Amino acid sequence: MLKNGVPEAEFLRILDKITKKLSYTFRFGYHSAEDIKQQAAIFALEGLDKYDNKRPLENFLWTHIRNRLFNFKRDKYQRPDKPCITCPFYRPNEQSPCAKYFHQSECKEYSNWYKRNDSKKNIMKPIIVDNLNELFKTGSVTEELQHNEVFKLIDDSLPVQYRENYLKMLHGDKVPKAEQRVVIEQITYILKDHHDI
Repeated sequence: MLKNGVPEAEFLRILDKITKKLSYTFRFGYHSAEDIKQQAAIFALEGLDKYDNKRPLENFLWTHIRNRLFNFKRDKYQRPDKPCITCPFYRPNEQSPCAKYFHQSECKEYSNWYKRNDSKKNIMKPIIVDNLNELFKTGSVTEELQHNEVFKLIDDSLPVQYRENYLKMLHGDKVPKAEQRVVIEQITYILKDHHDI
């Protein structure tokens, strides 16, 4: 028996069922599905203290684990709460979503949010050292710096409604093809507008 009179066999069966469903949804960065399963097991054991035996164990664990994994991913990878949504200058259906700033990077709140998330993502998806070595061997450091300028231009100019899919594409996450095309069209427009880079 575990805490609050929960049979161990039932707990493990339910935990396995829940983690099979949630582990792939919540994987990110270098945290594989197996890592998420282990983290979910820790959250489930911690949650047993709060279980009151008045409701089904599976419902309780599903809600508890899902909420904890959501917070875990948010804290370690990306906070989904963009400051633009609560800003009085936010215009979601416009080409430029901000009535005050032409580029989002000019807004201090957005810049701080973006830097926080970008730092977390860079930690979660580290650069492979072998690729860096190749970069320096071929002498293409100048090309890499030019690429960085292009990425900065896109980051500064891309309207907020396309940013989430752009970041997913940049980090190799799945994005539906129709949404990919829209992001690529926006990037093409930005690059044509600044063709000197």
